[in-house]
Amino acid sequence: MRVTIFHYAILILGLLAIAVPDGAAISASSLTNQHSLPGAATLAAATGAPASESSLFYGVSPALIWGGIAFILFQSVLITLLVFNHIKRRKAREALMQSERRFRDITSISSDWFWELDENHRLTDLSDRYEKVTRQAVSSQLGTTYLRFEKLSWNDDRRDAWKEHREAIKARRSFRNFEYAAPGADGERCYRRISGTPVFENDVFKGYRGTGTDITEEFERRNQLLHMIYEADLANRAKSAFLANMSHELRTPLNAIIGFSEIITGQLFGELKNARYLDYAKDINDTGKHLLTVLNDLLDVSRIEAGFLTLDENVIDLRRMMRSCARMLDEKISDAKLSLTLHTPPELPALLGDETRLRQVVINLLTNAVKFTPPGGTITASAAIVDSGGLEITVEDTGVGISKADIERVMEPFQQAEQDLSRRYGGVGLGLSLARTLTELHDGTIKLESEPGVGTLVRIHLPANRVRAYPVQDLEQKPLDQIKPLNRVSG
Repeated sequence: MRVTIFHYAILILGLLAIAVPDGAAISASSLTNQHSLPGAATLAAATGAPASESSLFYGVSPALIWGGIAFILFQSVLITLLVFNHIKRRKAREALMQSERRFRDITSISSDWFWELDENHRLTDLSDRYEKVTRQAVSSQLGTTYLRFEKLSWNDDRRDAWKEHREAIKARRSFRNFEYAAPGADGERCYRRISGTPVFENDVFKGYRGTGTDITEEFERRNQLLHMIYEADLANRAKSAFLANMSHELRTPLNAIIGFSEIITGQLFGELKNARYLDYAKDINDTGKHLLTVLNDLLDVSRIEAGFLTLDENVIDLRRMMRSCARMLDEKISDAKLSLTLHTPPELPALLGDETRLRQVVINLLTNAVKFTPPGGTITASAAIVDSGGLEITVEDTGVGISKADIERVMEPFQQAEQDLSRRYGGVGLGLSLARTLTELHDGTIKLESEPGVGTLVRIHLPANRVRAYPVQDLEQKPLDQIKPLNRVSG
């Protein structure tokens, strides 16, 4: 609204017409009438002007004067409001124009395009970016729907995704990152990803609007990666099968070597006159057993990687198993001039698991401790119930230790600590890796703590659901189907 002088004049004349009585006229003679203007003389006396001159001002109605003042004030306020409104609208227009410029800039550099559908899911608007990305004219797509691509055989492997998408748009819900295949500009297969949200006006569904992008290159890279993973899996299975076959083929003659060397060292067919032959036979036996251990570890690793290793679970007398493992390594511990302390309290409960595999875990840990502990050192093996209700097996030594940088690496297959230690102590780096894998098959965890020059502590934690209520001394009297989990486990 624009206010001019003309508007002022019209309003003032209107006010005057209302304030002056009908039939009255403002004239010099009427204005000089003292009876009609009692205050004229007083005003003249105060101002020193003739009464006839001062009465000219007072001849106007006071209501008219105050009405004019109020009108002027009202107009001033109105003009001020109009000015502020004009400034506000101008700023709003400038902000809108700036926002539109930003939107155009974003759309010009974005790889996405913008689209709108009507209530029948037909394209009503499509940004120019679509044509630049897909090389398909926007005009050729208007009035069509992307839902027609569902029937292409290219999308057969995404039938479930299409079904869920149909249900979403039928329920008029938003959707994100829906992928589908569509023909490209040259008829070749391309892949797209769209996101959309429903549009409502006065609670009436008007369609969808959203964004779309071409993911053909991404999809092809994804397929290449999946193919590479598949090929790697095949290669890994082939490797595992090869290791399993080779291990099997080598174990047969190796068992013969170990057997014959034991016959020689036992002098079953007569006494050997030269004692050096006994030493050589013992070396052959020890080397053969070491090689057999390596082959067995390789065979286990290959079975685990191929998914062929299964647990033969039963209730285990853990105290007896730990003592058996210690006795198996007694000679090695003695030869290495080490001492072994075993902590297995009498109240130690039974354990559900594969005894052969758990025995293998403990022996591997003890063997590592013996290998990396200098003469005069100590090894401590223990088992106990922890606060969580689970069972913890620990093997601690006063050996050379492992640096923090190597702790995670030595838990991987065929990985060892720093090279000088590997050359000094030998091994193929399977002991700790195999121990971790076998522990995880029992739903447990293994944690290694070590400090160079101080020693190493290995903790094996088995969950509470593998702990059984009856002490080990009762196992022989109780049938296995009557041995229940501990009451605290179920709680």
